[in-house]
Amino acid sequence: MSVLLELDPLYILLIAIIVFLSSYLLVSYLRETSTQKKEEKGKIVTIKKCLNCNYVLNKPYDKGDYIGRRGEKCPKCGGEMMITAIYLETPSQPQATIS
Repeated sequence: MSVLLELDPLYILLIAIIVFLSSYLLVSYLRETSTQKKEEKGKIVTIKKCLNCNYVLNKPYDKGDYIGRRGEKCPKCGGEMMITAIYLETPSQPQATIS
């Protein structure tokens, strides 16, 4: 017990710095790995459907798209197209095979 009481203040400072840096590195690593997982979300897809011929077109989401929006012309018949769905397309995970 007498050894703990006689520690030099320099050693106490050194131990405190090591603990602080270790915890800082751990928090930085955990924060970096959590942001990497968020980047693998996928992409947002807009589905547009022709009101005349029911032609369906999948396109990447554009800012300002909303369900019910009209205005684009159908490439098949020239009729008016309407956005019927907007969803997140997640990247497919490789399926594990059991052999």
